[in-house]
Amino acid sequence: MKRLETIANIAVIVAALVLVVFVGRQEWERHRAARTPAERLVGTRVQLPGIQFGGQNKTLVIAISANCHFCRDSEPFYKQLVAQTQGRLQVVAVLPQPQTEAENYVHNAIAPSVHVVSSQLNAIGVIGTPTLLLVDGSGKVRKAWVGFLDAAGRQQMQAQL
Repeated sequence: MKRLETIANIAVIVAALVLVVFVGRQEWERHRAARTPAERLVGTRVQLPGIQFGGQNKTLVIAISANCHFCRDSEPFYKQLVAQTQGRLQVVAVLPQPQTEAENYVHNAIAPSVHVVSSQLNAIGVIGTPTLLLVDGSGKVRKAWVGFLDAAGRQQMQAQL
């Protein structure tokens, strides 16, 4: 009888431990999934064909699409950013459109000095437009902004540059 009681107690303890591990793992996954898209991008590395990140201390990568109305609404802000940061940091626009179409759009809508790369946005971890990435000299994302930025978001972003 005593032996049966001991086995039952051990079974209850093991079941409790399994339950704690199971619930803990689910909570951990839920917590990780709760990070915003911008938080998920920070710390990742960006590699773009023809772009060297080591040449400048910082590079601003603007991931946009010519078909995105939020990107079009943000064009005046992007023009202002390029003008304000001229010579201080490299600005690269990444678009999923073909190179010629992407260059025409960016050079006419934002600025001719912006480097343009035609690439699928998910190749750099971007899942929505517009997305802005502040990348260091090693290609590592230091800060990210996803979506249309309101006035407070634009000010916060400009302070990081």
